[in-house]
Amino acid sequence: MPTDPRTTQHPHGLWFNQGAGERVAAFIEGFCRHSKGEWAGQLIRLEEIQRRILMTVFGWMRADGTRRFRIAWIELPRKNTKSTTAAGVGVYLTVADHEPGAEVYATATKMKQAKIVHDAAKSMVRASPALRRYLRPLTNNISCARMDAKFEPLGSDSERLDGLNAHGHIPDEVHAHKDRGVWDVVETSKGARRQ
Repeated sequence: MPTDPRTTQHPHGLWFNQGAGERVAAFIEGFCRHSKGEWAGQLIRLEEIQRRILMTVFGWMRADGTRRFRIAWIELPRKNTKSTTAAGVGVYLTVADHEPGAEVYATATKMKQAKIVHDAAKSMVRASPALRRYLRPLTNNISCARMDAKFEPLGSDSERLDGLNAHGHIPDEVHAHKDRGVWDVVETSKGARRQ
C-alpha cells in the first residue's frame, strides 16, 4: 500500500509531489509548439534535463502544499532552447497554475531582450488552438480574461516598473544587468503571492 509522502518525516516537512512536476512538463509538451526552424509548428518535446529541472522546481513542496522553491537559477549553453522552455513556463504560470490574477513578467536589461521569451510565448499561443481559447496574445501582453491574468515583457528601459504584483518572473541574461533594479522591483512585488 503506497504511503502518503507527507507522512514521511522530513526535518522541514518537505515532500515531493511527482504529479505537480509532471503537470508542468505535460502542459508544455501538450500545448506549446516550436515557432522557429525545422521544428516550427511541432509540439515541444522536452529533453531529460529540462524535464528533471521542471520536476525539481515544481515538484518539491513545503508542508503547507506550496512549492518549496520560489527562485530557480538555471544556466544552459546557447542553443539549448532556454527561451522556448522559459516561454512555456511563463504560459503555464499565466493560465494553468491555479493563480487568479497571475502576473508573469519576462525581464531583461532592454525591452527588446525581454521580448525574446515573451515573443516565443506569443507564438506558442498563436500556434495552439487550445491555448487560444483562453489566452489573447497582443504586442506586449498575453492576457487571460477568464482568470484576469497576464504575461508581459519588462526591460530596465520600460516606462513603468511600479504597481506590479508578480506571480512569476522570468529574467533573461541576468549577467548583463548593471544593477539589481529590475530584479528587486519584480521580486519585492511577489509579497502577496503564496508561491
